[in-house]
Amino acid sequence: MPCVVPSPADPCLHRLRVEVEADPNCLLRLLEPFVVADVLPHRLDCAREDDRLVVHLAFRADGDLAQRLIRRLGAMVPVRQVSALAGEDAAALSAAA
Repeated sequence: MPCVVPSPADPCLHRLRVEVEADPNCLLRLLEPFVVADVLPHRLDCAREDDRLVVHLAFRADGDLAQRLIRRLGAMVPVRQVSALAGEDAAALSAAA
């Protein structure tokens, strides 16, 4: 499970890369934990790559809540991988948010 990698400029801003099965229902299921936690993502990018969807998410939450969201995403059946972004990938997503 990835650790939370907050932005140095904003410690409550988190960025994730999530790989899920390429299924129309996956996006809805992927956002459900955010709805339950009352967290509105600041940025959501999605692209299909072969047999999977790659989703980049940026959201604000305290560290404990962010860790719970990551664990919940990682436990979902259609999710293949959850990665916390840092460095250039995170900077690009932050600039777009």
